[in-house]
Amino acid sequence: MYNSLYFKIILILVIFMITVMCVIGTVLINSVNGFYMDEFSDQMDRSFSPGGQLSSELTDALGSEDFAAEQYSILDSYRGVLGIDDYRDFYILDRNGNFLEGSDSQSGKTLRKTANMLAAMRGEPENKQPLGSDFADFALPLDNGTRSCLIYVKDTMEEMQQFTWRLFSIILQALMLGLIFAIVLAFFLSKAITSPIQSLTRGAKYIAAGEFSHEIDVHSHDEIGTLTDIFNYMKNTLKSTLEEVSGEHQKLETLFTYLHDGVVAFTEDGKVMHINQSFMDLLGNKYDDGFDLSRLLLLFGVDFPAKTGDAKDIPKDGYSVSDVMFDGRVLDVNFGRLRYTADNSTHDGVLAVIHDETGRYELDKSRREFVANVSHEMRTPLQSIRGACETILNDKEIPRDMEDFFLHMAVDECDRMTRIVSDLLVLSRLDNKRTKWNIKPFDPDSALRHISEVMKVDAAAHSHTLTYTRTEELPAVTGDKERIEQVIINVLSNAIKYTPDGGKIEMIASPTRRGKAVDGISVIVRDNGIGIPEEDVPHLFERFYRVEKSRTSETGGTGLGLAIAKEIVDAHGGSINVASVQGKGTAVRITLPLETKLRTVE
Repeated sequence: MYNSLYFKIILILVIFMITVMCVIGTVLINSVNGFYMDEFSDQMDRSFSPGGQLSSELTDALGSEDFAAEQYSILDSYRGVLGIDDYRDFYILDRNGNFLEGSDSQSGKTLRKTANMLAAMRGEPENKQPLGSDFADFALPLDNGTRSCLIYVKDTMEEMQQFTWRLFSIILQALMLGLIFAIVLAFFLSKAITSPIQSLTRGAKYIAAGEFSHEIDVHSHDEIGTLTDIFNYMKNTLKSTLEEVSGEHQKLETLFTYLHDGVVAFTEDGKVMHINQSFMDLLGNKYDDGFDLSRLLLLFGVDFPAKTGDAKDIPKDGYSVSDVMFDGRVLDVNFGRLRYTADNSTHDGVLAVIHDETGRYELDKSRREFVANVSHEMRTPLQSIRGACETILNDKEIPRDMEDFFLHMAVDECDRMTRIVSDLLVLSRLDNKRTKWNIKPFDPDSALRHISEVMKVDAAAHSHTLTYTRTEELPAVTGDKERIEQVIINVLSNAIKYTPDGGKIEMIASPTRRGKAVDGISVIVRDNGIGIPEEDVPHLFERFYRVEKSRTSETGGTGLGLAIAKEIVDAHGGSINVASVQGKGTAVRITLPLETKLRTVE
């Protein structure tokens, strides 16, 4: 009997089951105790961190006459953070350990002085939780220079002990069931099924290791053979399912990570469950390990309808708050219920999606400003034309020279309106990608020399000196030559207009490089004119923006030239920048790539 297979299997299984369950039970119970102690210590350290909000509030409360009552009120508001319940209480003690206030006054008056409390009374808090202790406690000394006290938190660990006994009972039951199963199984085992079971065991190990290519080969036609076939089918199905799940998980993870909108999921108690990079970038330094739902609501100034901050307060169709101002941004904050499973039960969490509407807000603002500017620019020449016409019509004896003056003024204002409309049409085509581009290779040096010769006539009229130089040979550029010449002529015209007579204007061209390879050209137009105030430089390329409100009317410009220039340069993949010092001059730098991605339109 003792040498029989049945006895050996029974003995091995019984010893194995007892040993495993004892080891697992011991490890689990010790782990639960250690985890509870560590979690308690971590929770207290986080809540009463030096310089933290709670510690600061408690220290500030020492200055009150009835500081204990005020501290009690503060600690009572942090019940959720401190985990205060039927098994955990907080107490406010004087520096000698005498009870002042607490969540359980009866227990507080009979507190025995623990090692942590004595250390805090000495001003040397250690807050250690010895292994095997039947309670957990935390003591914090507070001192504002004139008054001191102790904040003491004690957890009876009754809840953990109850859980430990339940766990021990489950382990014991599992052990008994395992022993019964082992004995029953051993009596029904035979040598005929030992080998197939071993094959199945080996196959299971391969699957557990992720090696789904291994085939279990059992040549029997009984139940073991059927089981083997089903096992192989399950293995193949599991492989496909895991691949699909893994693929979908990667898709969702990628979508969640790189989604432009900020997304954060909170558990039922308001703790962060998932958060993407966009949300953390949005919060910046306001995000930390202690961030939770209440912090989010406080930062964004949002209240749920019931103002409790719980998922149950969110309507089933969600809750949205528009135009939330946060760090200079305009946000839309959307909340929804999030159902998830944890601890074998279903919970209702909160999903928050934050959409940055700053761009739309700024665009709407720009559109309103643009309409207002257009209206203003069109109204001014119309008023001048109307005034001239009314003068001529109402004054029948107006001298001929005055009549000619008003008629010429009306014609000039009509020309001005025509230029405004023409520039607006150009901008409209650029905005709507309807501009016809003539993309061809051209010699930039030849084009710049031609522009220089043409503009020297205008420069000479103001006694300006206009020079063109290139630092080295320029490569050919592919782009719309006429549009690029339009940009440079516009910049030169501005330099001529806003430089006092007798000024110096330079146009300097050079190739640009990325590393050692030439990747484009740079054209700098520099003058020694009146310059531009520093606060106006960032707005120069805005439509209708004027450094001086009278400039446009005096010079005949539309206020759209630089805006058009920037649109053309940007369309070519280049850049245009302005540097200016008021009273000393202005420098405009235009860079263009060798190749543009614009489509050629004849």
